[in-house]
Amino acid sequence: MKKTILVLLFSVFVLSLCFSHPVAETKQNPIRLAVLQGPTGFSSAMLGDDFEISVYPSPNESVARLVKGELDMAVLPANAALSLYNKGVDIVAVAVVGEGMLSLVGSSSDSAKLSVPGAGGTPDHMARLLYPSYEIDYSVAAPAQLAQLLIAGKTELAILPQPFVTMVLNANSSLKELSNVQQMWKGLTGSDNYPMSILVASGDFARNNRQAVEKAAQDYSQSIRQVNENPNLAAQKIEELGIMSASVAEAAIPYCALTYIDGNEAKKMCEKYFSILLELDSQAIGGKAPNEGFWL
Repeated sequence: MKKTILVLLFSVFVLSLCFSHPVAETKQNPIRLAVLQGPTGFSSAMLGDDFEISVYPSPNESVARLVKGELDMAVLPANAALSLYNKGVDIVAVAVVGEGMLSLVGSSSDSAKLSVPGAGGTPDHMARLLYPSYEIDYSVAAPAQLAQLLIAGKTELAILPQPFVTMVLNANSSLKELSNVQQMWKGLTGSDNYPMSILVASGDFARNNRQAVEKAAQDYSQSIRQVNENPNLAAQKIEELGIMSASVAEAAIPYCALTYIDGNEAKKMCEKYFSILLELDSQAIGGKAPNEGFWL
């Protein structure tokens, strides 16, 4: 009898410990997200601790890590995202998170040579489509490096994205915006703008963590809204992430075309852009237009 009572008392004691010290819930690992120096990095600045953010100077490093499975999500140039998908890389597009914000910048448009930050990107395509009379120089792949060369007078004319346009105009008074690429695009196509950046997810991650991807998309949308609404605070976060100095970032944010577009609106916007790229340079998007499997 005493033994039975002792067993019961011990059981009650164990249960009381369980209720007074509940087992902690397993916390999901942070989402491994890659962004680029510039607007995609800016747009991620107000994300929380649910994200582990890596910042790269050009898309190539993000693409390599995405292919290796070292990333869960990434923000890529729109054409690079479709090209990866068409080459069989297991990714899905979640949303357009940046529209066009390119400018033709220099001291004069008389130069015979036009520099763009690398071959195969949006600046390259816009240069070939909208400014066909120039010889295109692809010798510098990173926008930050090209901006420095322009400031130093070692390059005469370039197509650059924000925030580097704001950077060079503030750093060298002899430089000016000679042409707004988006206005040129609208005049040629009738479309107000084009998708520049797309948030993508690893296909495997999206299939196994659908709710996490949807939550990440909501967080990214909210981050963009907060960056646009509070450039001062966002600029401080941008500097903390090592993307760019706060002073340059704050001045550039209003011109960076940070946006969040998903669903049918994103598909329609991309369809127009990809159809033009298909004619201009089909290999830039992997040789064909996207099918339904491209979108989340």
